[in-house]
Amino acid sequence: MTQGIGLVMQGGGALGAYEVGALTRIYQAGFEPEIITGTSIGALNAAVIAAPKFGDPIETLHALWEHLSHAPGFIWHSSQKLLRASMGHPRFFKLHPPSFMSENRPSIYDITPALETMEKFIDFERLNSEDAPRLVITATNVATGQIERFSNRDHYLTSRHIMASGSLPPGFPPIELDGHYYWDGGLYDNTPIRSLLRILDDYQISHMPIFLIELFCPEGIIPTTVEEAVYRMTELVFEDKFWLMLDGDKCAQHYSHMLYDLDKMVPEDSPIRDCEHYRSLMKMRAISHIITVKAEHNALTGVVDFEPKSINERIKTGYLAADQALINYADRIEAIISATHEGHMTDNTHSEHKPHPEGKRCQ
Repeated sequence: MTQGIGLVMQGGGALGAYEVGALTRIYQAGFEPEIITGTSIGALNAAVIAAPKFGDPIETLHALWEHLSHAPGFIWHSSQKLLRASMGHPRFFKLHPPSFMSENRPSIYDITPALETMEKFIDFERLNSEDAPRLVITATNVATGQIERFSNRDHYLTSRHIMASGSLPPGFPPIELDGHYYWDGGLYDNTPIRSLLRILDDYQISHMPIFLIELFCPEGIIPTTVEEAVYRMTELVFEDKFWLMLDGDKCAQHYSHMLYDLDKMVPEDSPIRDCEHYRSLMKMRAISHIITVKAEHNALTGVVDFEPKSINERIKTGYLAADQALINYADRIEAIISATHEGHMTDNTHSEHKPHPEGKRCQ
């Protein structure tokens, strides 16, 4: 018997191999996602998990990364990884001919190989069926600078939607969808937790564990070269910022419990329950359910390093990190599932209140 979970997937290029290992262990433990949010490489991994072309999600995910790390004619030299990566990846992105410096192009690379790879490993008909887990991928609207969400419950998702979520400039071009142009969702928010929280129903708020797989570590080295500076900057820009707002996991637990107590103080027939802002606030109760699989400090060329040895090491590291998270959070996971976490989840007296799905705007 499997247990449904929420799943949050970060972006991070080749670091997405961590997610492969982590998901392998999470599935082994009997968990399967009901709701997934992802951005960039996390959106790609999420789509494979939601609708694997080869049937089994974990086998298909491993096949995808085998495909990416064993590209024909793609030879790595340890001392030239960054330079070699700048020349493109035959199964992901390639330099525009004849010159990648053309002023008439908005990007350095052609992303046709990435679109072709997605078609090989994702069953898009299945992805857009009711049988698939609910998937939400995020992308940044180039014109407005705002995050936009694309769900397989509200849109017919294609490889272009996934590419929009991972199109990081200036390497990759803005992707046009319905007359609007999009870049990598990680530019706005590389950890789409809020995109998951906003679609949880009352039961999921109280009973669903949420796994967050982090690809970037806040701690790192002091750079001594330009190359080291570039990668340390990448870690800092794309690491998870969500917990900063809550001052860490421990404070998040207190915040969640405070919201449960607040909800019990509001009368059942109070008009505030129909206010969309109140309903949105109450969804934040689920932050106490987040199980974080933390990444260690990455190798210097991590985000562009698709070398087979590096990919295999990241898969192994992700597996071990998820295994440790399952041990560290075992009591919390059990409490969430049984809805007895410190008495807050069993006494959710207003869980049956069902106002208008979108609620009313507060006046």
